[in-house]
Amino acid sequence: MKIKFQNTSSDIKTCIIQRSSDKTSWADIALQAMNSNTTNKTFSFSDKNPAPGENYYRLKCINQKDKIDYSGVIMVITGSPGFNWIMYPVPVRDLLTLQYQGNEMIKGVITVLIQGSSGKIITRIRSASLTRLIKIPVSNLGRGIYDVRIIVEDEIIWNQRFVK
Repeated sequence: MKIKFQNTSSDIKTCIIQRSSDKTSWADIALQAMNSNTTNKTFSFSDKNPAPGENYYRLKCINQKDKIDYSGVIMVITGSPGFNWIMYPVPVRDLLTLQYQGNEMIKGVITVLIQGSSGKIITRIRSASLTRLIKIPVSNLGRGIYDVRIIVEDEIIWNQRFVK
């Protein structure tokens, strides 16, 4: 999973990316020191070790006077290790990418569903079993939280939530 943030303040001294599995105990997983030249720059970090299931992320920003501010929390649901799908970027703007990184052949047509919070299916895409990269335009979606499901032979093999 890839995390991106943009520094728009010259007052921030340090940004720390934190991860939690329960929104209670947080672990620092990356640190970005700032200086006056880093204003309006975008930084990214790839979390190579997310836990299966729900992962929560936030930024802990420390300003020049050592005051600490926290960003809003985002949740990313990662599938079981056996299915080897990743999704990026999160949060998404215009194009959501699903990538299969497994070594096993997918046995059957891949169906991707995007559902709104009400459960209504908004987008349905079918792809060949040899497909390893699926790009889904989402510019038509409003801001919010959506679920994406990958179904093969009538079985949900991957379920993830994303923020737009």
